[in-house]
Amino acid sequence: MIKSLLIKNFILIDELFLEFDKGFNVLTGETGSGKSIILKAIDCVMGARVQKDVIFDKTKNALIEITFLISPEQKEKFAELSLEDEIVISREITQSSQKYRLNGAMVNLETIKSLREALVDIHSQNQSYTYVAPKYHIELLDEYSKSVDEEFKSNLEKYKDAFLTYNFVQKKLTQIRETNSKNLQEIDFLKFQLNEIDSAQILEGEEEQLNIELEKLSNIQELKELTYGVYYSLGADGGVIDALSKMKAALNRASEFDNKIEEAQNSFIEGYENFKYCSDFLREYSQNLEANPQRLDEINERISLILKLKRKYGDIFETRQKLAQQLEQIEGDSESQEELEKQEIILKREVDELSEKLSQKRKVYAEKLSSLIVEKLIKLELPCAKFEIAIKDKPNCSQGKDDVEFLITTNVSSPLMPLAKVASGGEISRVMLAIKTVFATVDLLSTVIFDEIDTGISGKASGAVADAICDLAQNMQVFAITHQPIIASKANAHFKVEKVQDEKTNVSARKLQTEEEKLQALASLASGEISEASVSLAKELLERK
Repeated sequence: MIKSLLIKNFILIDELFLEFDKGFNVLTGETGSGKSIILKAIDCVMGARVQKDVIFDKTKNALIEITFLISPEQKEKFAELSLEDEIVISREITQSSQKYRLNGAMVNLETIKSLREALVDIHSQNQSYTYVAPKYHIELLDEYSKSVDEEFKSNLEKYKDAFLTYNFVQKKLTQIRETNSKNLQEIDFLKFQLNEIDSAQILEGEEEQLNIELEKLSNIQELKELTYGVYYSLGADGGVIDALSKMKAALNRASEFDNKIEEAQNSFIEGYENFKYCSDFLREYSQNLEANPQRLDEINERISLILKLKRKYGDIFETRQKLAQQLEQIEGDSESQEELEKQEIILKREVDELSEKLSQKRKVYAEKLSSLIVEKLIKLELPCAKFEIAIKDKPNCSQGKDDVEFLITTNVSSPLMPLAKVASGGEISRVMLAIKTVFATVDLLSTVIFDEIDTGISGKASGAVADAICDLAQNMQVFAITHQPIIASKANAHFKVEKVQDEKTNVSARKLQTEEEKLQALASLASGEISEASVSLAKELLERK
């Protein structure tokens, strides 16, 4: 509910501070006294569009500040804002800019508008509001249905969760399908590259071994000559081996005379055996060396293939691993698509079943709700009124498959029409009052404001409107501008608005504190002047309260 309102330098208001009560708050005053300016200020701070010409004194800034008391349900709805039990929303208007603040911190217009939808509903003759806008009708019907049916409430929550998941799966599938379509050529190219690498059957270290073999075969003749020459020097007649053999025999003979020579003898024998092994090896090696032009060609071709792949792919083995990973990921997406498609079928079935259950219940409660609203309309002196909640099928969305719209007619000869097209100002005020009264117990709204609620009504209808406002005020805070004393007499708080003509015109307002002040204000409303008759009527109205 609105706790207080501060207005500075706005239209014809220099500075005004008002504190409001819960229940019914009424604003009265002469025509043109500035009552609607106060409501316009509330509308302004809650996001309505205004021009800089609303600034009263052009040398100063305009400021409107409104303090709300927040219910636990409203705090839960705006959990992301971390609201306290009391919040302050302000709007500063300068010649060059307009700024919104929530508890002193600057916020954007969207935040203010979202708060407005949950905190205050302003009903004027030329303004759209929550209950008229068709997009809110399904929410209103659902709020009523949830309040009387726990199963409906549970199914609605299940549906929203299922639809959210279903929608996510659909979007994911669309992405995967688009990606897979784009990747068909990439898959073919990856497979071609992998096949090109795999068909070469290159082994780790193969290039190094081939280069060693190439070096050998390319220099086979020189290698043969070199190895045979060393063998010949070592093992041919008269070569090193023969000389070493004679030395070996000499050492054997010497060791027979002195065993101290044995250590040197053993070392010599070891060297002798090594030389003999080298001689034998080199003889056999050089004899087996043969030129192999065919193998040389094979090696050159193989090395050429490896170099070609290296130029194309860099590190062949590292590239092959990356290509295989990319192919596995893309083909894995195809597997994910199959799983998601199965999940999509299951979710669609669940969404369809739940939306059908919700639709059936909505149709039942739409009839009950329509009857309740018609009862209220009849009490508000609209005996010929008909009200219907039309439900049509549409593709499933976040709220189900139902398109919901409120239809009404207040005349026997007129067909049912969308609520937004009800023409008569007096009738639309009573229609809105009837609807709001029915929804008061299930609505998150804490404050509703009626500008000129008594337009087009008088007599018996005024009494009915007054009673309906009192009923509504049991569940929420109500503001009304009225010229009807019977309506004003029902208020919990009465504010009198006046236009002061001083050096410059200024609008002021004050809360009437005493019974005498209220009596005088009602008497003035009754006849335009204070007289014995009007005072008597005012007393009678206050006594009825």
